[in-house]
Amino acid sequence: MIGGRRWWLAWPAGILCAGIVAGLVYLAYPAVPGVVSYTIELLRQGARSGAASKPTVKPVGEIGTALTDDCVSLYPSSLWIRLTLDPHTVLSQDMTAPPSDLMTAMAPWHPVPRMTCGWRASDGGTVRTSLVDLTGASAAQPQIAQALGALGFACRAPAAALTCTRTDGAETRTEVVDGGYWLSTTEAGWHPDGYVNALVDRLWPHTRR
Repeated sequence: MIGGRRWWLAWPAGILCAGIVAGLVYLAYPAVPGVVSYTIELLRQGARSGAASKPTVKPVGEIGTALTDDCVSLYPSSLWIRLTLDPHTVLSQDMTAPPSDLMTAMAPWHPVPRMTCGWRASDGGTVRTSLVDLTGASAAQPQIAQALGALGFACRAPAAALTCTRTDGAETRTEVVDGGYWLSTTEAGWHPDGYVNALVDRLWPHTRR
């Protein structure tokens, strides 16, 4: 009799626990599709990243402006992923021109900025890269090297590309001219490993440095 009474007293408690568990599952159920969708989207992003690393990339001449395209078109996928993985790194995209002294030096070749991608690290270091169209630059590398040399740049012309660099303290400027395109990069207090070389390999795979 006592044992039976205890069983009957315990029975409602079991029902109550089962009810609580069922209630929690019911409340959590609406979030399940969201979690599944989020996971699927992560997998899709991974697939897109994998596809982006293949050699079929947009040629430099087909990259749009900051108004019609995205900075991701300018970068090789490995460098893009490395820069964007840090949640504290901020990216800005616009059509800002390279520094004014460079624009003045390049004036004879009518520079037209197409896209500028600026990165800021959590410690305040910045990297800015501009893709600029030039007119008549293909046959003017010696003149461009002279113009940049007057600004203190050291230039070299491996294969097709003209590469000029200048370092002032924590700031390094790298100017690369190939064909009718000019890639201008300023690294201030932040020098991502292999940054410029990765961009040159991406934009001009025929160039041998």
